[in-house]
Amino acid sequence: MNITHAASHLAYQGIQTGFKNLELNSQKIASPNVVDKAEPLVMHKMDANLVQVSAKALKTSNEMLGTIIDIMA
Repeated sequence: MNITHAASHLAYQGIQTGFKNLELNSQKIASPNVVDKAEPLVMHKMDANLVQVSAKALKTSNEMLGTIIDIMA
């Protein structure tokens, strides 16, 4: 059960990090003071992918936990 808990925790952490970075990169993209928008745009896409992958990992972890509970019942 610790493995499932660790996977859920890491997935949740990935989602939080991704959203935090999305916000920071969005601010850089919208800022008139940032001349080169290429890096924040690329990082924005990478962070969006991080959120999606982490959400899928969390879903899989929850499904594994449900399976374990079904087996033990």
